[in-house]
Amino acid sequence: MTNPLKISSHSTEITWSAAERLADVRYAVGARLKSSDGVFLTEALAGWIGAKGEPFAVLADASGLCATNADYRAIASRFFRQHRYTARIALINLGPLIHVVVELFRLGTVRLKTFSSEADTRSWLGAKAISA
Repeated sequence: MTNPLKISSHSTEITWSAAERLADVRYAVGARLKSSDGVFLTEALAGWIGAKGEPFAVLADASGLCATNADYRAIASRFFRQHRYTARIALINLGPLIHVVVELFRLGTVRLKTFSSEADTRSWLGAKAISA
């Protein structure tokens, strides 16, 4: 896989900053994530982060996200558990249903935090040695 700076699917747009080791994830309005979306996300991240075990971060704006199914959650969870010591996930604009899903996902998976603003999100990522 080549390492494009920006890739898109029907539901998700991911912009990767190699210098910051930051994936900026945005969802299409009304997105309902399923297994193919999980594969899209994790394959992109795996290609960008490499195998050296260097830290990386994901900043996800969930404003368009409506739902995730069990298959998506399993794929994402498996990937982030493999990277629990090197990954940080920061989320903004979560609706009530997605907030509950995120809280369940957080348990035992990875360093993950929700925020009310993108500025706060970037500040937290920067304070955790992930330049954002």
